[in-house]
Amino acid sequence: MVVFIGTKMASRGWISLDRIKDKAHAQQPAALVWPPALAPESDDFCHTVKLNLAQVDKAQEEGINIDQQRRCITRAAMAEHEMAKVRHAAARKQHESQRAEQVQIEQVVDQQIASGEIALQNLMQARAGKTTQIATALLPAAHKPIQPMPTPPSQLFVPMSYRSGDLKLNAFVTPDPRDGRKQPLMVWLTGGDTNSLDDFWSEGPAANDQSASAFRKAGMAMLFPTLRGGNDNPGQREYFWGEVQDVAAAILQAAQLPYVDPARIYLGGHSTGATLALLTATAGLPVQGVFAFGPVDEIGGYGWPVKWGLISADEKRLRSPVYWLHAIKSPTWIIEGSKSPGNTNSLDNMCATRKSNQLHCVSVQGADHFSVLQPLTRKLASQLVMGQPVQLNRDEKL
Repeated sequence: MVVFIGTKMASRGWISLDRIKDKAHAQQPAALVWPPALAPESDDFCHTVKLNLAQVDKAQEEGINIDQQRRCITRAAMAEHEMAKVRHAAARKQHESQRAEQVQIEQVVDQQIASGEIALQNLMQARAGKTTQIATALLPAAHKPIQPMPTPPSQLFVPMSYRSGDLKLNAFVTPDPRDGRKQPLMVWLTGGDTNSLDDFWSEGPAANDQSASAFRKAGMAMLFPTLRGGNDNPGQREYFWGEVQDVAAAILQAAQLPYVDPARIYLGGHSTGATLALLTATAGLPVQGVFAFGPVDEIGGYGWPVKWGLISADEKRLRSPVYWLHAIKSPTWIIEGSKSPGNTNSLDNMCATRKSNQLHCVSVQGADHFSVLQPLTRKLASQLVMGQPVQLNRDEKL
């Protein structure tokens, strides 16, 4: 009796295990067969037989609509899919043809430039004889109340005035250390409201340190200019028109300081300040190097209080760096973090356009528009203060 019961239990156990195996096998997804079998021609609605789950997933990946009730690809959906494939193929062929034509044009233009048949203008040459019409397009928000000049600690920065045309403008510069030595100088343009300064000397957190203090801590002199219309300066903001002249004038004035090495002047900036630095580089100003952290290729992306529809396309082009990168003569680095937020599209666009061989593009892996600043300014400062060549990779790692 004991043996019989044991055998019966064992038998039940084996039966139960077989059922579990069969059930598990039935629940496994069927192997993908693609394209699926066709429905009979007599079926006016379905193009295919009923799809299994793997085929449904594949159809959705291909962008083909599935009828939910019969779980098939309908004849109408298949016809639309085939038409879409034809359209995409035609568009791809047209794009490839246009790209090939563009490459041929660029090759011819490059040959003409090399032979001297075409002389490319720099930014200031292209602007010659033109004046901005920005005053007619300003919104009320452009007329900001006067903001007093900041008062940084005197051991860090002292006031300096400079002239830009008829305007007497203000800046802050590292004080003379009175050690008889010539220092390299970093001219830094801040982000946001680049024309004005507030607390520019205090360090921020590692994730957003816009002070650029790494340069002065490494032993470089620094200059922070304010520009026309900023703080209590005279003049009207011109949104990257007259400001290019202001930056150039500030650099030329700083080069005359007795403790600055005029052969080792660098220009840098972040965000809007980077875009202005890049524009200044395209104007042909001779500096030792330019470091633009997160500029834009075209200024239309900035939310400035300007009715851009009232400004000519030519004037907007004369404010946008992407059209003038061929004119850069000083070693220039466009630097941006690879993560959002950031202006990575602008970085890619400017790196893909015709540009000077002095222009270098750097995408910093793992950083964004703000966290890129502290580690990269520290790295640059250590190289510049020692007079070493700048070493940055196209895909820089922190």
